[in-house]
This record gives sequence, structure tokens and C-alpha cells, in this order.
Amino acid sequence: MRPIFHLSIPVRDLDEAVDFYGSQLGAEIGRRTETFADALVFGAQVTLHDDPDSVTVPMPRTRHFGATIRWDQWELVASRFTESPLVVESPTISYEGEPIEQGKMMIVDPSGNLIEIKAYREPDNVLGRLAD
Repeated sequence: MRPIFHLSIPVRDLDEAVDFYGSQLGAEIGRRTETFADALVFGAQVTLHDDPDSVTVPMPRTRHFGATIRWDQWELVASRFTESPLVVESPTISYEGEPIEQGKMMIVDPSGNLIEIKAYREPDNVLGRLAD
């Protein structure tokens, strides 16, 4: 088994969070109890803990998690959020036409957790062997 990044975050409403991660981000929901649920989000295990008292609103922009995904996946995800009130930073393309061209967006889940989603047109130019 390859290593899987794991992150645990508090949510204010577990059902709402499971619905968001499953239907909006396309996460696969794994085990679930009354107090937490595991979601496979872009290859990472995100554990959603029903802990409204630990939710920080507003979340500082420096405290976010994210994923770097394939360009075609990013375009698909970005298209789902073009008119969404959950968008904090609209999908943009930086360094267009350059070897380090990137697409990037920031959204917020219903509990205020910030999620950055980005892609590189040519991942090897930015990530080197991490892109493999």
C-alpha cells in the first residue's frame, strides 16, 4: 500500500459535511459512525469529526488543506463551483503559456474549512519526481 495522507477536521454538522464531500467534491465516503466519517478526497483520507465547538469561523486563509490534481480533473471540479457561494477564490489560471502554468481555486466547506484545489498543466516542471 502506498502512503495515504490523512487529515482530521472538525465539522459543525456531520450529515451536511458528508453530503458536501460526497456530492460536491466526489469523495468516496468510507467508514462512518455517529461522531465521524472518513472521506477519500483526491486520494487523501479526510476524517470529518462532528465537533461544532472546534469549528473556527472565519478560518484564516493560511490554515487550509488542498489537493493538486490532474488538469482535466481540475477543470471538471472548477466547473462545478463557478456559481457557488462556497467559492472563496474563483478558478484562475496563472503563468499561462509558461512551463509552470497552474490552475487554482479556493472553496470553503459548509463548516468553514478552506480547501485549495490546483493543477499544473505540466506537473513535472513544478513538482519534479513528485509528479510521478
